[in-house]
Amino acid sequence: MKRLLIGLMLWLVWPLGIGLAEDVPSSSYEWQAEAFDMAALFEVDLVKVVDGDTAYFLTEDSREVKARFLLIDTPELRHPKTGKQPLSDEAKARVSELLEDADQIYLEYDIGSRLDKYQRDLVYVWADDVLVQEVLAAEGLADVTYIYPPNTRYLEFLDEAKDFAQVERQGLWGLPSAFESLDDGDSANAVANQFEGGGDNSTSSDSADYQTVYIAPLSGTKYHLDERCRGLKKAASVEALTLEEAMAQGYDLCGYEK
Repeated sequence: MKRLLIGLMLWLVWPLGIGLAEDVPSSSYEWQAEAFDMAALFEVDLVKVVDGDTAYFLTEDSREVKARFLLIDTPELRHPKTGKQPLSDEAKARVSELLEDADQIYLEYDIGSRLDKYQRDLVYVWADDVLVQEVLAAEGLADVTYIYPPNTRYLEFLDEAKDFAQVERQGLWGLPSAFESLDDGDSANAVANQFEGGGDNSTSSDSADYQTVYIAPLSGTKYHLDERCRGLKKAASVEALTLEEAMAQGYDLCGYEK
């Protein structure tokens, strides 16, 4: 009799169970990374998000940090060769959302080099207790790459996040081809052509990518071919970087030099 009652109850709830199962996503991702050493984290304030893997911060002692997020690469807003890449706006917007909504923002160095060749600080970025790189990887807004040991502290977590995104075809992994152009690349070619046939300037689009240009990171969105350009006169600070890097960060050529 008891078995009969149990069987009857299962028969009655079975259709309801099917309906509930259909409403539940096939899988979901739970953030796994936890700070290796809380004492090694230092709190910062957000100054500006450049793109999905670069931002400016200010430390408590007023030191400016131009941060490059470790172990990931996000689509470029303005790549000198391919132009604007798919999901570049979404990656930047997601980083802005995470950091602007956080009560505290923390940066963390790994045990290897703290600077890249452009003198950017190589860091992990925490929005409260969530690793920003892991969010971007899990949502398919970043590839896990630029892996240079020993800066690999959270690589295992990021690989798992990327695997999830690929299986679920999230973001980049749902596109026919990731990290390609959204346009025909004419604007990128036009900029490169500025340096072709220009005397002492570069004579090919490849070498043009490595032309040194100048930016004022906290005052304006223009790059300058001459560090004495009128557009830089009132700048609080000036940085030198390559044309490729400046364009990847969304900088346009200064109006005085067009």
